Amino acid sequence: MKISNLTLFSFILLSFYDVQSDEVIFNDVKSDLELESPYIDVIYDKDKVSEICPKYSIGCYLSKDGGYILISDEIPSNHHDVVLYGLYSDYLQHNNSGLINDVLTCDLKVNYLNENQKHELARLYSGQCDSLFRNKVIVMN
Repeated sequence: MKISNLTLFSFILLSFYDVQSDEVIFNDVKSDLELESPYIDVIYDKDKVSEICPKYSIGCYLSKDGGYILISDEIPSNHHDVVLYGLYSDYLQHNNSGLINDVLTCDLKVNYLNENQKHELARLYSGQCDSLFRNKVIVMN
């Protein structure tokens, strides 16, 4: 009986930790973007991600029903925070302007990783950002 109570307590504690860390990341994004919007839920479910989100994605932001974020429960731990940061960025941009600037989200994720001393991941994400614009013509006036 003591083991099951300990297991239940551990589960509750870990669930609280996940919610806390998600809210901390949300507040970081709000601060970085200087935008305000209410907190939205994050649902961790790989089956819903594969059913609803774009093909080959690890998660997505959905605006219906007040907005929520879906993330695979199999996301690698070293990518969790930056992926969630990016999806919260998409939500805040969309909720405030109706648009999502992929370039801004990409740059914010790289800056977030560098600020958190995750320089290898920052280089990886920076390369992905650069590839978004490879072979595209940009006209500036």
